[in-house]
Amino acid sequence: MKLIRITFLFTLIISFSSFTTSAHKYYMSVTDIEYVPQKKSLQIVSRIFVDDLEKLLQTRYDDSAQLIKGQNNPENNEYIKKYFQDKFEIIIKNKQLSLNFIGKRYEDDMIICYFEAVNVENFKSITISNLVLTDLFEDQKNLVHVKKDERTESIMLIKDKPKDTIKF
Repeated sequence: MKLIRITFLFTLIISFSSFTTSAHKYYMSVTDIEYVPQKKSLQIVSRIFVDDLEKLLQTRYDDSAQLIKGQNNPENNEYIKKYFQDKFEIIIKNKQLSLNFIGKRYEDDMIICYFEAVNVENFKSITISNLVLTDLFEDQKNLVHVKKDERTESIMLIKDKPKDTIKF
């Protein structure tokens, strides 16, 4: 009876470990864009897993880069700003908008980055290209929500389809 119990436990442990080793991490960012007509601006908030962004900064810019809650490293801020300039575009009326990096904060295992585009006139369509983290993770998904005039539209962007247009 003891041998049967040990065999059963061993089989259970092996079965469980095979499930956990085949577990696959899910790569995703979520970006909210809101048009504020009174300020003629787009306010952009992008949420990314800290470990994913840290790995990207280490791979692309500085292998000693670390994103640590409570530390405000100006060099990391520059890396984040530059990376988003390279990988995230907003186009309105055939014009690419310039994004100002406002800052970042940490929330649990996420880093939340704030950007703003100013002098944005009212628009009927917006084109967004989001290649954030697709150069590091093949299966990266970037969900983008755009809010304008109390209406929210969403798009999912991936490496093979990094750009889409929303019409209001």
